[in-house]
Amino acid sequence: MAREPRIVKVHSLKNQALIADKCYVAECFFDRLRGLIGRSDFAAGRGMLFPKCNSIHMWFMKLPIDVVFISEGVKENSFMVTSVRENIQPWRACPLGDFKASHTLELPVGSIKRCSIIAGDELCIS
Repeated sequence: MAREPRIVKVHSLKNQALIADKCYVAECFFDRLRGLIGRSDFAAGRGMLFPKCNSIHMWFMKLPIDVVFISEGVKENSFMVTSVRENIQPWRACPLGDFKASHTLELPVGSIKRCSIIAGDELCIS
């Protein structure tokens, strides 16, 4: 029987903005391998979190995304934004990464701007 992916909420501790109310956590091999590949819809308020992953690629993607690289915070469920990348286009040839990050959060285009996310912000994932 297939296991349902864990779903979490992500919000900013800086301005209390709800970044994603339905963020899927890609924990198993298949979820991490597939990610958002092949999906043609990524609605506002959604997200995909890749634990223990600090680089991504855009091969086989159908839509652009915003990417937030994060590292473990000092408090439980808190994470520090190490860098952000907006409007990353499908089929980008080079991988994207941030060696300071320990996790990657993929969001619909416009999420970074809408929630005013910048490096140094603290996020809560619960």
